[in-house]
Amino acid sequence: MILSGHQPVYLPGIILFNKIALSDAFMFVGHCQLSNKSWHTRNRIRLGDRELMLSVPVKKQFGQSINETEILEDGWQKKHIGSIRQAYGKRPFFRDYFPQIEALISAKWPSLGEMNMALIKAMLEWFDIRTPILDSRDYKIVGNKTDMLIFMCHAAGASQYLSNEGARDYVDEAEMAREGILHSWQIFAHPVYNQGGAFMENMSAIDLLFNMGPESAELIRNCGRIELGAYRPSEGVK
Repeated sequence: MILSGHQPVYLPGIILFNKIALSDAFMFVGHCQLSNKSWHTRNRIRLGDRELMLSVPVKKQFGQSINETEILEDGWQKKHIGSIRQAYGKRPFFRDYFPQIEALISAKWPSLGEMNMALIKAMLEWFDIRTPILDSRDYKIVGNKTDMLIFMCHAAGASQYLSNEGARDYVDEAEMAREGILHSWQIFAHPVYNQGGAFMENMSAIDLLFNMGPESAELIRNCGRIELGAYRPSEGVK
């Protein structure tokens, strides 16, 4: 079984949904520490010919996890909803997805992690991605970096773990192999689609939904592939 995981981030981009689609199971790791000025609290949308960053204000406490982070109630919801309406109100599939996005952003959530997970789960449904979703809170996940990935795989009963290429700086494939886990890489190529103007990549995946609607599902599945790492569990070392 191929497992992948990620922190619950705000309105994530296409690359995350492709990784989930390539996996047999996916684990939210909201127990990880909140990182200031990260994708945990923000993401980009396209507004005309420029990108606009949407940021969620949160109560900051040293060492808090994403799941423990409280959202500040200072009117940001209306600003985000208004910006999304302004940006995509004339796109062909706006009415198909906006009401539920508006409802989710407007709701009162006990934490940032809960809101982000709810938004991601809704988007997974729209992308017709049926990968089983796990939550690190349901397991005893400890450690950092490679150690955490190993614990996640053992907890989920996975024999293979899938990382995006941004993790190359910290994943120790040899260590994973010694623990009986095959590591692999998501090789991602950003799809190009009709945005109504010159293409801008790395927007929130809601950009894809509002522009392509049901066609988004196939684009998500076809924009990445799995490449096996250098180490095999039977070898342990190269």
